[in-house]
This record gives sequence, C-alpha cells and structure tokens, in this order.
Amino acid sequence: MSEEVATVVAIEGDYAWVACERRSACSGCQQQSSCGTGTIANAFSVQTQHLRVRLTTTVRIGQQVRLGIPQQSLLRGAALVYVLPLLCLLLGGLLGQLWLAPLLAGGEGITILTSLLGGAGGFLLVRYYANRLEQERYGPQMLGVLVPVRSLS
Repeated sequence: MSEEVATVVAIEGDYAWVACERRSACSGCQQQSSCGTGTIANAFSVQTQHLRVRLTTTVRIGQQVRLGIPQQSLLRGAALVYVLPLLCLLLGGLLGQLWLAPLLAGGEGITILTSLLGGAGGFLLVRYYANRLEQERYGPQMLGVLVPVRSLS
C-alpha cells in the first residue's frame, strides 16, 4: 500500500476533504542536486491536491491523517490509463490497414487516421471507465490520524 500524509481541510458528513502536496519523484532521490531532471522539478512550485475520503475515525480540521492506496488499485489504474489507449490505437490501425484501406482503395493516410481515431476512442473509454470506478474501492482510504509527538522537556 502506498501511503501519504494529508491535512484535513473540511468535514462533510461521513467524508473529509484533505489536502496533500503533489511532489515529483525527484524530491525523494539522493541525486537531485546533480541531476538535470531534479533541477527542473525544483523549479516548479509544489501543488496541493484536494481529495475526498471516507472518515474511518473522528478527525478535526487541521489534523494530519495517513492516506493509503492499495497497490492493486495503482496497477489497475496504470493499465487503464496507459494500456487501453495504446490497445485501441493499435486496433484502429489494424482495422484501417486490413479493412478500410482496401475497401476505399486508400493508402497509409487511412491507416494513420484510423490509428489516431482508435487512440482518441481509447482515451474516451478511459474517461468513461474512470468516472464509473468505485471511489471507495479504488480511491484513497484513511488509514489513521497522526498524533503529534510531545517533547518531555
């Protein structure tokens, strides 16, 4: 499970709105000072993302909570976003090459056009399926509240 710390910004019934910083992978790398990609990542400001999560415990506004996303959700989401459009692009090209180009006596332009239409159709399918996925099952889950550590001085 991938975990992240977020801050509660609002509470609506059984749900809480939390804010977490969207960071690049470069922020955790040891070579970021000598890497060109790390330099570019540091040039952009850190963005805050607001998410709606179901409450599993009592929280207050301003409190920090741990969020988690199951690995299976990440893998399915990556397959949905990357593989489905690519598969549709390839199927569109294959359909254009084997069926539409001979039917219309066209050349590579028809194959290129059907490939692009297949890829665009794949992205539309991703958008459709992403909106239909269960937020409870595939979205972030509240794992617990972070309790501030008090010093003994």
